[in-house]
Amino acid sequence: MTFTFRDAANSAVGVCLLVLGSGCGLFGGDDEGSDEDPVGPSSLVVAIGGNFADQNGYLMLYNAETGATIRLPDLGAFAHSLTLKDDKAYVSLNTFTTGRVDVVDLVSGQIVQQISVASPRSTAFAGDETLLATNLSVFGAEGPEPGIVSSIVLSTESVESVAIVGLYPEGIVVKDGRAYVANSGNLGNGTTLSVIDLSSAEEARVELGCDGPNEVFIEGGNEVVVVCEGKVVYNDDFTEIIEQTNGQVVFVNPATLQVIDRIVLDLRPGSANGSQSAFYDDISGELYVISDAADVFLRIDTDRSVLEATIDVPDQDDLTGLAAVAYDGLSERLYLARLAKGPGGFGDFTAAGAVIVLDRRGALVDRFTAGPAPSHIAVR
Repeated sequence: MTFTFRDAANSAVGVCLLVLGSGCGLFGGDDEGSDEDPVGPSSLVVAIGGNFADQNGYLMLYNAETGATIRLPDLGAFAHSLTLKDDKAYVSLNTFTTGRVDVVDLVSGQIVQQISVASPRSTAFAGDETLLATNLSVFGAEGPEPGIVSSIVLSTESVESVAIVGLYPEGIVVKDGRAYVANSGNLGNGTTLSVIDLSSAEEARVELGCDGPNEVFIEGGNEVVVVCEGKVVYNDDFTEIIEQTNGQVVFVNPATLQVIDRIVLDLRPGSANGSQSAFYDDISGELYVISDAADVFLRIDTDRSVLEATIDVPDQDDLTGLAAVAYDGLSERLYLARLAKGPGGFGDFTAAGAVIVLDRRGALVDRFTAGPAPSHIAVR
């Protein structure tokens, strides 16, 4: 969705009135833009995962022009991911017992729906009123059971299972009547992409030839792009790592369901809190991937299927790890969420983290304070 200055200003005023009690000028007034103006700076919606034990996740808004932020009301759960549509955020929340999808009106700042869903991970729209969600596998008597994809009808808040997929499904994307689901597997031992025909609910699987499929996107040429994070294999008592594999980016032809290209990485992609590790930008056609272990981000040209750059993240004394990523192709700014640095240099999931803003070369442009354990960034 493309926002003009006027759209952004009108949205922000409603939120400012609700949250702060008065207009706060987050996006400026109507005199700063008109319907004929070129597209202005984008705004961000940042999911603050929060400390899982505290169940204190929430959303915040950021104005890329002024640097101002607004915190929205508490969600009362761990915020894992979000999807945007028509001035609303659809937030996948995990609680101590199961989970929910909360619908947050970004104009008023209010939570307008709360729908119980079993441990949702990622969501994608399959129609104006139908939201699909991947559900975390449950652990049965013989180990983890296959995951499912749920269909949520927003108008009635009904939730039904659409299809059984692989173990621990994560990312999902919908295109031309099909849902594509990354089957991450137990500790990254999954290697497949589920393809669900939404008219018949039939599921097929594509063998990707990589470990830990996690994020999935549709690029400009309609190829399916899957980010595999690799896997870690432990000994029986989980005291020693006995095997690790690096990540890959795999390209799948949606017509033939064949792997047509791949980029083998020399590192493992991943997020510090198991959330967003990649972002596809429609404007530039570029895929951005983060590695929490290496503190780098990757820029991939999806049209040519090449790794363009591996760039070190600037050191900052009070931050550690990489937790989420987004790129704004209009302003050519990259946004990286980071955890607060705790004792021993480890991530502190209870203290406020930050989002740093970089240019294309990886130089620091700005930063803003985020809440504990930021988990997902979306560009409006």
